[in-house]
Amino acid sequence: MVRYFLLILVLIISGCSEFEQAVKDAKKEIPPPPKDNYIILLDLSDRILNNNQQQVPKDIFVVQSIFKAFRAKLEAKDPTHLFYTVSDKLKVLVAPQRNTLPDVYNLAGELRIALASAQPEQKAQLLTETEKKFNTLLPELYKKAVISNNSKDYAGADIWRYFNEDLEGDLEPDATNTLFIITDGYMDFENTELRPSQNNRYTSISQIIQQLKKHPDWHNRFEKEDFGLLPVKKQFPKLKVVLLELKPKEDWPGEYTLLTDIWSKWLKEMGITSFSFVKDDNINEVNESIEKLLQVRLPNNKQTVQWTAVTETDPMIAAADSAWQAAKKKVPTTAAIIDNAPATSNAVKKKKKKLPVTRQSLNEDDEVTFGPVY
Repeated sequence: MVRYFLLILVLIISGCSEFEQAVKDAKKEIPPPPKDNYIILLDLSDRILNNNQQQVPKDIFVVQSIFKAFRAKLEAKDPTHLFYTVSDKLKVLVAPQRNTLPDVYNLAGELRIALASAQPEQKAQLLTETEKKFNTLLPELYKKAVISNNSKDYAGADIWRYFNEDLEGDLEPDATNTLFIITDGYMDFENTELRPSQNNRYTSISQIIQQLKKHPDWHNRFEKEDFGLLPVKKQFPKLKVVLLELKPKEDWPGEYTLLTDIWSKWLKEMGITSFSFVKDDNINEVNESIEKLLQVRLPNNKQTVQWTAVTETDPMIAAADSAWQAAKKKVPTTAAIIDNAPATSNAVKKKKKKLPVTRQSLNEDDEVTFGPVY
């Protein structure tokens, strides 16, 4: 009889222990999924004039594809699509450029999402609202970025300056950081007194290519004579970099190889070992590259991206840039100060009335449409 009661007591005690453990397990918080931070940096130099501005709709499509990949990653992390536990982040930035209008930077400021700062019940709605902004505001940003149809009126996109001054502040210490750079690859920022060329280190990739393409042994010279871009004295060992829309010139067979060699060397000098290059190919190929790099499947996209070429622009922009160039030549000792001035010069600020910008559709044969994408 005693044994019977002891057995019942043991069963009761063990049952209570199992129940208590089950309660404890239920109370345990599910750890949040790994955090991703995406940065999209736009090069809005004269590359956007390529082939009667047909580069523009491709840029727009690529940026939208990155956002779709961002969303696909979120949905994989949280199949409920409520996103309560995710805190990923994405934003679009414009590389520093002397004559880029403030409106362009302001519009870029609207193209971002930080789920960590949103209330849990608002995250799904915030994601939907941000996607709408990418569909509407991104084309407006590019319209304002086409300041002229003359390549000479565009300053170089200073990607070097972004790495040196701003990149560090955009990184998240508790996230996987990925920087997408939409560029043709020719980081031809302008020489300044603050960044003079040193030995075989230049402020322009084109300078390096022009120096080396004359020699059959250009590859050996590049390595042995330490050709490259001026180094940035900062380290970003945990950063992933993806260059999209690289467009080598066709006049020299070694152009693309040397172009990527220059970038590889420059990135490695900053401790960046994870980087990829994607050529300016048809949009289906670019989307496949994005899928492989981010290990996602982009949704079927039958939406087309059409672009009406900007044919008449505000002449005051070009006038302001000409005034800046003249001032720089006239007073060379202050070039560095002028080079770091705000994007809008006095010539732009003093204008009383902005001339209307008119747009004309491309010819039927030139109309740009991408899609569907599978």
